[in-house]
Amino acid sequence: MQFAGPRTLLAIHAHPGDESTSTGGLLAHYARQGARTVVVTCTNGEFDDAPNGATPGEVGHHPKAVAAHRRAELYAACDALGITDLELLGYHDSGLTGEVPEGGFCTIPVEVAAGRLAALIEYFQPQVVVTHYSTHRDHMHANRVAMSAIERTGIPAKLYLTAKDGSTTIDISEVADVKRKALQCHASQQVHGAFALQEHYFRAVDITGAPLPETDVFAGITTSGPDLPRW
Repeated sequence: MQFAGPRTLLAIHAHPGDESTSTGGLLAHYARQGARTVVVTCTNGEFDDAPNGATPGEVGHHPKAVAAHRRAELYAACDALGITDLELLGYHDSGLTGEVPEGGFCTIPVEVAAGRLAALIEYFQPQVVVTHYSTHRDHMHANRVAMSAIERTGIPAKLYLTAKDGSTTIDISEVADVKRKALQCHASQQVHGAFALQEHYFRAVDITGAPLPETDVFAGITTSGPDLPRW
């Protein structure tokens, strides 16, 4: 199917750090190829651990300071991954368990958050969107918001969900060093150790008819505009 260019991949994540742990290889892979890569981060990450190790509710954990630190890590990681555009929705982290704070992302009506995301989709015109599939309440809400925004705009040709095994496998061996550097930018998350050299995704929406399984999220898509300069 023919689309206006350049190739554009938009990733929708709940928290700072998710872009690197969940889709770091995918984003780096296509950024290196010259595709436009856009990251939308829905929350500020206030309920992450503080740099001093303090957890939410403990002495030394200051949510606003944590959010500022996580935002700085996010910018650094996106720079490492070669991200073209970073958009912050600025919602409050809902936390993993317990009472959701006032304004927590998962309490925001889907149509409200989806309206903001739809505006970004209309602006960037991504052919491909990727988002979460997990039981974390902010991840689940990001999924609902993404689905609503895609249905509202009708712009993306494909939607992928993160998966342990799925319809689409991306070889990230050539950008493993880039993903590792991005993970290291999130020092407060203490992400250590090896990771698989493949990332798996489930294709949830497709209007191209590209056959499965696939090894390219842009399979079935051609663009009229040029890609960005490779890095």
